[in-house]
Amino acid sequence: MQRANAGFIQARDASRAAGGDAAPPSAGVGFEAAREIFRLAGHFHNRALQYFLLDGWVTEHVRILQEVSATYKTMYFWEADPKRTAAMMKRRVQMLTPLVEALNPKVYPAFCRQLCFEAAEVYQELYELKANSVYVYDAFVSGARLGDRGDEPLGGDVRRAARCNELARKSLQYYGTFVDSFHLDGKVPDRIEKDSCRAYLTARLNRARLRTKMHGLGRDESVREHREALREYEWILDYGARHAEVTSPDIGMAQELQLCREMAEMMPSKLDRMAAGRPI
Repeated sequence: MQRANAGFIQARDASRAAGGDAAPPSAGVGFEAAREIFRLAGHFHNRALQYFLLDGWVTEHVRILQEVSATYKTMYFWEADPKRTAAMMKRRVQMLTPLVEALNPKVYPAFCRQLCFEAAEVYQELYELKANSVYVYDAFVSGARLGDRGDEPLGGDVRRAARCNELARKSLQYYGTFVDSFHLDGKVPDRIEKDSCRAYLTARLNRARLRTKMHGLGRDESVREHREALREYEWILDYGARHAEVTSPDIGMAQELQLCREMAEMMPSKLDRMAAGRPI
């Protein structure tokens, strides 16, 4: 601990010195200081988890792991290596998803919703990183060693496309669990409570977008996914038309509704071309 503290203070002072008089009054303004804070936080989080076990300390245990996940997310900003970023994302889902399975959603509905939404977001981030980066990651889902190949286009890499699809489906799974938690006996409510409305609509919007980003699907399956996405966009638009408060500053979904409107207008012609086997 003394070495960790000394390393943090040294890195912090170096960051402040580099900034001169204009240095902000923050603990760290560079990667080295942020890494020391991250390590120090990890030490105390691990000590806390040794005491606050899931068996008997559910609330405390879950909150600590949520804080650990947040520290990894914060480190994304400082990390320049996509492979290391991917490893941190994978570490987050390894912490969060077992909790979803362990907790009873009827006893801990808020925690289950939070964990499902966060897990879905992380899988979506992994998908975007893998699909759009020039690097190839081999271990997102299977747990295998990270790959070394990094210059193959996604369209020409069947294995990479399959892993992207797997990540997208994992994200869809957790977004779906989150959305379904608001449906009593499988029935979609007429109105979602204000505090949860933005997250609920965002989950449905992200679910629709992911359905249209699958790679290498057969024509029938691709058409089916796009039709599901269209129904999702149309549902969100219908909800916005029935509940004007979604565009209020409190919920703030005006831009998202415009995106849904544009996608819903474009999707029918795209579906026609797909069904006819024409290029899209």
